[in-house]
Amino acid sequence: MLRPLDADAPRDVGPFRLLAGLGSGGMGTVHLAVPHGGGPHDLVALKTVRRDLEAEGDFRIRFRREAEAARAVRSPHVSALVDADSTAERPWLATQYVAGPALDETVARLGPLPAHTVKELGADLARGLAAVHGSRLVHRDLKPANVVLGGSGPRVIDFGIAQAYDATALTATGVMVGSPGFMSPEHIAGNRSVTAASDVFCLGAVLCYAAAGHGPFEDSELAAIVYRISTGDADLSGLPDELREIVSRCLRQDPDERPTTGELVDALDPAAASARPGGPSARRTGPFPWPDGVRQLIHTYETAAGRALLAAPTPDAPPSPPATPPSPMPPPPTPDKATPRARPRRPWRRWAVAAGVGALVGTLTAVLLTVQNRDNGNGGPQGGSSGPAASPRPGAVQPAAPPVSSEMGDFGPRALDRTLQPDGWRPWTASFEPGGEAVECALAGGVLLCGLYDERRRASWMEARNPADGTHLWRYPAKGAPGDSERGVGLRGFDVHGRHAYVASSDQAGFDVLDLTNGKQVARLPGRSGYDPMAVRVHKGRVFASYSGDAGIGAAGNMLFRAFSLDDREQLWERVIPHAFTPSLDIVGDRLWLTGLTETQTLSPRTGRTLARHPGHCELPSRGAPYVSCDGVRDARTLKKLDDDTPGTVVAASRDGLILVENRSGGPRGARVQAHDIRGTRGGWSFVSDVDDPVAVVGDRVVTLGARGLRVFTLADGTLEASAGTFVGWPLAGGGTPVGGGASVGRPAQPGTAIVSGGAFYVTFEDGTVLSAPMP
Repeated sequence: MLRPLDADAPRDVGPFRLLAGLGSGGMGTVHLAVPHGGGPHDLVALKTVRRDLEAEGDFRIRFRREAEAARAVRSPHVSALVDADSTAERPWLATQYVAGPALDETVARLGPLPAHTVKELGADLARGLAAVHGSRLVHRDLKPANVVLGGSGPRVIDFGIAQAYDATALTATGVMVGSPGFMSPEHIAGNRSVTAASDVFCLGAVLCYAAAGHGPFEDSELAAIVYRISTGDADLSGLPDELREIVSRCLRQDPDERPTTGELVDALDPAAASARPGGPSARRTGPFPWPDGVRQLIHTYETAAGRALLAAPTPDAPPSPPATPPSPMPPPPTPDKATPRARPRRPWRRWAVAAGVGALVGTLTAVLLTVQNRDNGNGGPQGGSSGPAASPRPGAVQPAAPPVSSEMGDFGPRALDRTLQPDGWRPWTASFEPGGEAVECALAGGVLLCGLYDERRRASWMEARNPADGTHLWRYPAKGAPGDSERGVGLRGFDVHGRHAYVASSDQAGFDVLDLTNGKQVARLPGRSGYDPMAVRVHKGRVFASYSGDAGIGAAGNMLFRAFSLDDREQLWERVIPHAFTPSLDIVGDRLWLTGLTETQTLSPRTGRTLARHPGHCELPSRGAPYVSCDGVRDARTLKKLDDDTPGTVVAASRDGLILVENRSGGPRGARVQAHDIRGTRGGWSFVSDVDDPVAVVGDRVVTLGARGLRVFTLADGTLEASAGTFVGWPLAGGGTPVGGGASVGRPAQPGTAIVSGGAFYVTFEDGTVLSAPMP
């Protein structure tokens, strides 16, 4: 995964600009880089060499040989060499960057891949090895970490120890060259008998790992691994029957008895086996058949790379740290903490890119939340104004609270009106289905609805709760229903309107319209083959939906957007917008909002026509925000620049135009939040909050809610009105259980999503806890 550049990392290497760190290995450090003036299609993985290696006498020969090996291979299944310089003061090598996880990371996170996927994976890797061998090379280090899963399929990377057939060995006899567990018997021997058949042996071990979740020679001791490889003691348990024979053949001790790469392609790809003898096999016409979880992970990498590119400073600007992706879906991809041009923090929720989910999972803890004042036995604190909700008069019709979402930065003028609390509301706590952390929540129609994600199972679903007492109402999809699988159903970017919820369908065929009272499907907005439903928004009689093409969010030209009639759900218009971020679909004023790798635009809801555009990536600080930080403060509706001098990044804005901006001048852990009016008629006050604490407008107040407590300020002048630094029963970070009586041991957990409505707030946590308590 991408990481910020180290402080001592150069900003330029050869003709390339470094954008982010990718990792390090035995030879050096690898960075994501781009040539000056280059774009998304020019990204490279640039390897620079460890300084201590530069002094070795044969190092530059070895490095030049690696470059020559990579330069000789041209295949869609192998990452190609772009450029190299072995004579530079610090030698470097640049290969095509493949946006996606390595096979070892994928299996570690998602578990073994399905057998049909492994067969396609193996066929493409065999094709890649055939290209390597056709260039009179042996890869010599094929292992899961050197197989990257991209949107178009797998690619073989890293020719760090590749060696030409006729080269003179630089490694002394008796020294093993390879990776434990994925070496052939010839590797173990440490002589020059490593050939193309050795790569086939390694490929068999890789396929076993992909399909069974473990390598065939895994052991706790290196000596045991070496012994098992040298004696052929392979563990093929867990390997599907349709792969057992071909993997066994690859792992034979005698190199002459192993299949060739051509035979592997025929065995693993039926289309290749049926092709005309001597002729090319049929090319895949559709996307590579990755499971949903893999595709989501790939999307996270693609989006992160695009953001790192956009976040990179121009040549005449000081460098700034590149963006890093969330840990997903999730964040996708942990949650994102940075985006191009100091991306603003999303209020009240973890922003999830690409797959739309950036959740981490802990153990479930049932807790009771109250503020510092103790409960008086009647559901409310002792004294103060934070008592229970006012009960409506007998026979009176209780007014309905307006719909709100955890993505909002302004919860509306009546957010603190306790007459809008649900009937019978009292402080409560509950737990979502085990393993589920809320990614996004909404409160509407007497239902608290949350989209949940289980990182371990890669599963996602929705749960509806009674906001009065937290009791479970319904689940989508229902337990055991189609789509309720361990790989998840890809629920993202939902919306609520009236009596209905609009969600990505569990079969990924479109968007389902659910009855909020019982979760039953009442209608469907159709999708299109080859597209994943991503986000949906309802606005003034229309439903707007976005769909991501198979290449991944923002990474291809086939990003699809549609509008439907709310009444009869007939399609009104459709538009394909290249390189767009489909999860960014939103409503600003009377326009649609959309951003992407290279452009931000607003569209006409009636026709889909572009009404305003800005040549850069801008991101709303919250749902429906009227202002955005993007080369200064801009009107989110028209994208016109309003101010160059606002001291910080917009993190929230009131509905009447007062913006709250943040900068990092509040100390090591703090961020200063300032109220600012572009018209210059009010504002001028500020306060310091924790960096991770979201900020939101609640009625005529500003609220921050984080691990160290809740604070309430007046919107007019910033006066601190209330604070609660200790919460009885608040979950502890890492899944610890709070001690009763107001005391706790450990660090309080950071909230995930939060909503304020009817004078109460509803908060979720990483461990699955969900609770509601009165605003102080």
